[in-house]
Amino acid sequence: MINKRDIIKRKAIRCLTFLFVCMLCIPMVGMKAEAGTTCKSKISYPGSTTAKVNFRQKAGTNYKTYGMLKKGQSVTILGWCTNNGMKWYKCKAKINGKNKTGYISSSYVKQKSKPTGYTNKKVETTLNVRKSAKTSSKVLMKIPAGTKVTVHGIKYAQKKYWYKVKVTYNNKTQTGYVDSAYIDVKNSTTNSGDSSNSTNPTNPINPTPSQPTLTGYVNEKVTSTLNVRNKANVQSTILVSIPRNTQVTILGITGDWYNIKVTYNKKTYTGYASKMYITIKEDNSSNTDNNNSNNTDNNNSNNTDNNNNDSGDTTDQAFEVLLQNFPESYKASLRAMHVEYPNWRFVAVNTGLDWNTVIANESIVGRNVIQSNYPRGTATLAPFSYLSTEAGAYDWAKDKYVVKDGSNWYSANSQVIAHYMDPRNFLNTTDIFQFEALAYDESQSISVVQSILSNTFMSGDYSAYDSTTKQTVTGSYKDAFMDAGKSAKANPYFLATRAKQEVGVSVSNATSGTYAGYEGIYNFYNIGAFDGTNAVAKGLQWAKGGASGSTTYGRPWTTPYKSIVGGAQYIAQNYINQGQNTLYFQKFNVKPNNPSDLYLHQYMTNVQAPYSEGRITRTAYNTMGILGDSMVFYIPVYYNMPETACALPAVSGNPNPYLSSVKLYNGETEIAGMTPTFAYNQFEYTIAVPMAVTSITLKASTVSKYATVTGTGTYNLQEPGIPTTIQLIGQAQNGAAQVYTINITRNTQ
Repeated sequence: MINKRDIIKRKAIRCLTFLFVCMLCIPMVGMKAEAGTTCKSKISYPGSTTAKVNFRQKAGTNYKTYGMLKKGQSVTILGWCTNNGMKWYKCKAKINGKNKTGYISSSYVKQKSKPTGYTNKKVETTLNVRKSAKTSSKVLMKIPAGTKVTVHGIKYAQKKYWYKVKVTYNNKTQTGYVDSAYIDVKNSTTNSGDSSNSTNPTNPINPTPSQPTLTGYVNEKVTSTLNVRNKANVQSTILVSIPRNTQVTILGITGDWYNIKVTYNKKTYTGYASKMYITIKEDNSSNTDNNNSNNTDNNNSNNTDNNNNDSGDTTDQAFEVLLQNFPESYKASLRAMHVEYPNWRFVAVNTGLDWNTVIANESIVGRNVIQSNYPRGTATLAPFSYLSTEAGAYDWAKDKYVVKDGSNWYSANSQVIAHYMDPRNFLNTTDIFQFEALAYDESQSISVVQSILSNTFMSGDYSAYDSTTKQTVTGSYKDAFMDAGKSAKANPYFLATRAKQEVGVSVSNATSGTYAGYEGIYNFYNIGAFDGTNAVAKGLQWAKGGASGSTTYGRPWTTPYKSIVGGAQYIAQNYINQGQNTLYFQKFNVKPNNPSDLYLHQYMTNVQAPYSEGRITRTAYNTMGILGDSMVFYIPVYYNMPETACALPAVSGNPNPYLSSVKLYNGETEIAGMTPTFAYNQFEYTIAVPMAVTSITLKASTVSKYATVTGTGTYNLQEPGIPTTIQLIGQAQNGAAQVYTINITRNTQ
């Protein structure tokens, strides 16, 4: 299998999915049901109901209801859409004691007047306040993260939601528009159950009985003093600078910062310090506010703030404190793994992204693929229900799935993508390794690399003629991967696993050195092997140096060793060192160093790659008996995730219920003149026949060979001028049905 590299930006194709529910209540008469509509969550805005009203699962009056919301009940508005001319709000609300997301007619929802909001953590530097709701509009003001705003309204423009805000910053006040993605709106009520908007995001997280306070100290990473700041960001005011070994009390966690209390020079301060520079003491039997009497008030320019990882303490108390960075739905699984492997460390990576927005972006056709033989007629690998039917991925008129890579790789549907992106599905001791840190460590062993390669062509030695030196080069693959890890500062276990995933267990065209036109060239990671035709040749052309003959990363790769070592340098420089430091982040680029790479610059398109590569690594670790060693896992966290982990779709058959043709006959003679001309996605037709025709025979065929059609046959017609209505029903293999209505009228003369 050849996976795509560095996916280029594509324009998102807006696709509408129509659900037709057809009821045959009266023979030969069709009833067309209202289509259910959904919308993507884009905003988070407080409101309330103006009357007792149904809270429906979809935006349509014929859809199931969760129950009735009371008049005046608080809701959080997430977006809106229209159905049959009626506007619906997508809302989050609490009903029967549970948080639900559903739809309420806009006539019964009142937006809260002028709520408070704050620029959130997605703002890396400043947020533009614009004169109007478009990105080309004049910038009135730039405001940093944590700035308070008053929200005066919402506007939908340029395919996004904008908040109209009034803001005072640097003694100036402006009213303008900001992208809603960068504003958290405060909801002063709790009825909606939307705790994410219940507080100012820069306020301290106060301890609770389940979140004990702990004692820590400023560790040896601090070269002079550590800044304690007013808020959890490096732009906020410095309250005090404290030297190494100063004891602190940890009150809570906000992202990469500890909320601490410290007494220094006889004054007590409560603020934030980078977690990287605070170590939790193993003995926390007494949590007091002592500080080292030898500390001095040194405000040296080497003061530190930034944080790249956690303190690494693995005591149960410390573990519970660090666990507060994770949502509740993660914690039970993390606790279970901690009991079994107490040396494992789990680091929450707050992506700052809305879950629904993430899935919508990763569902763009071609961004995620899955292997299936069902479209080719063989019932193996992923079933039909795992494949996307969006435009560009599937042609309903021809029942044709579009191959995206190789011969049997197709676009995965949104449910499959959501399953493989939802970390909660993989928080177990078998699947956790897709989140393992990919940096090199001196403790990494060549014996583990050998175990990973043991069942492949790379288990032994290589021998290749190097066309650049005119010499035959030999060596062992395991040594090559260890050298690659050391030189690139990348985990050699990951490199061996990546090569195994990319080129397979047997010698491939990319690794044989005999591919026509590229003899003596090797590419063990399939770098540059973009999707489409001649992927292998594209990858080998890149390994040769490309059209310009580039020599970066040790190219041309004229031996296996050069390919393994040079490819590792490319992966480390372009992925691991760019924030994509786990298998998961290399596949799903949701926390990039460069914001313009969000959802792009993804190493592979195979949606299952992190899952399968992680399992290969785990098997090798288990074989070597090192699962109990110290390991670090970086696990992503998103906003507005479903209450439970996203499941794979139910296995079902071909989804196409459409007809490819409908024909009418009078005896053996075909009757022409059906209006409009037949099309698979046109569901109602009329036709006038001569008065002498008293019966007709209706014939039809289906687009898909897996579908069936009912309703064909011979029918007697009504008196002249009186229409006869006949319904044909196409039924897909997966049970979906589509009704076609044919109205036939005999001429009166």
